[in-house]
Amino acid sequence: MMEECFGEGPFVFRLNDSGSGPQLLTQVCLERGWKEFNPVNGDHWNLWWKTSGFPTSHHRALYGWQYINHIPKGSAICRKDNLARYLRCMRKVYGSIYDFSPMGYNLPLEYTKLAAECSRSRPESEKYGGDRHFAEKPVWICKPVGQSQGRGIFLFRKLSELTYDSNTIVQRYIERPLLIGGYKFDLRLYVCIPSYYPLTVYMYREGLTRFGTDKFSLNDLRNPFRHLTNCSINKLSPGYGEMKERVGSGCKWTLRRLRKYFQQAGLNDWLLWQRISVLVILTLISHASQIPQTVNCFEFFGFDVLIDNTLRPWLLEVNMGPALGNDCDVDIMVKKPMLHDMFDLLGFPLHNTGLSVFDIWRNSRSDEEDEESLSDSGCQLKEITKMTVLNAANKWRRKPRKLSATSRVHSANRRKPRILSPAQKPLFPKIQPVTLINQRLNTEDPVQHRYVRTHSFYR
Repeated sequence: MMEECFGEGPFVFRLNDSGSGPQLLTQVCLERGWKEFNPVNGDHWNLWWKTSGFPTSHHRALYGWQYINHIPKGSAICRKDNLARYLRCMRKVYGSIYDFSPMGYNLPLEYTKLAAECSRSRPESEKYGGDRHFAEKPVWICKPVGQSQGRGIFLFRKLSELTYDSNTIVQRYIERPLLIGGYKFDLRLYVCIPSYYPLTVYMYREGLTRFGTDKFSLNDLRNPFRHLTNCSINKLSPGYGEMKERVGSGCKWTLRRLRKYFQQAGLNDWLLWQRISVLVILTLISHASQIPQTVNCFEFFGFDVLIDNTLRPWLLEVNMGPALGNDCDVDIMVKKPMLHDMFDLLGFPLHNTGLSVFDIWRNSRSDEEDEESLSDSGCQLKEITKMTVLNAANKWRRKPRKLSATSRVHSANRRKPRILSPAQKPLFPKIQPVTLINQRLNTEDPVQHRYVRTHSFYR
């Protein structure tokens, strides 16, 4: 079966143009029994993973057994200025349903609009009692468009404090974030798009909670450790290794730990996660019409979401190449099984490893944590059955694959979905697409993974 889908020989993965990539990604590929690309053996490869995008010529020249990790024009929403423009246009058409991103201005093009807004005083509805910090002018955050990992970001109140030398986006700063132990945090959510025709969205159940390493305060707008949650910045903080109130050492939690904290604090987060799912869907819809129809490619996004003190989610940005480094144990706990699950979702093989997906997932967690995870997802595990995953979600593959614009001698037959016996039913349910809000559990899916299908529709 694998030979029909991916050609003869081992499954070969290729990383960037230089052959090097994130250590965790390489480790996961090797665990699956894949072989690393060697140019000496010719141009044979099955998966090419690049941090940057691919030229259009690469998409047109793909064989039926070759896959790349970017969709043409799929990364448009990963530029901060494009994202602000798309969401603003959708807000004008569809109204307040798109009010999940802070108001922003693209500079230098919209400098005069920003100046007019900064000249106004804070509305009475936004003044919080006698707090003098909220009686002053609102806080703005400046983000260079062409930089990442928190570089070049700063906060200001007065327009005279704004300086920039490249394309920049300025947004209203969320001044009332939800705090844990006095520390600000945001969420890194992992989203996989195997297809835009039909648009199919999978969001991983697990993710990262990223903390600032100094307690949040509007007294000091120049301290990045109070206001920015990027790990690349906070791991340089003097407080990174200290035991912080409620947070502990480091600057990361898993989403599972965050949800456990919400339960202990008496916070009902069901509506929050529904809003986050809708936020992800509406963001992708905002640029879906710009994406050409292609095959044998997928997109992998990192959504950064902030929660305010009313449990309202705010979209901060979308990352085209979310970091796959292993700076701490939390990274390994989250990212390694996430990559395995995503490759299973896309139907990539496990070759001669003797491992099932569930076994790989168990290796990085204790039995007690496993039981908590299963109880959180509403699944009751009666018997563990080892099953080597040879094919995964085929539901989004509605049409036969086209090889390329030019005819190929070698062709890949479309795989037939495997029918599982009752003993091989999935351990983790998926969500079947119906509407943006109303969702039903689908326990008939023949795939064992923790990605949740949030939406799918035809155009």
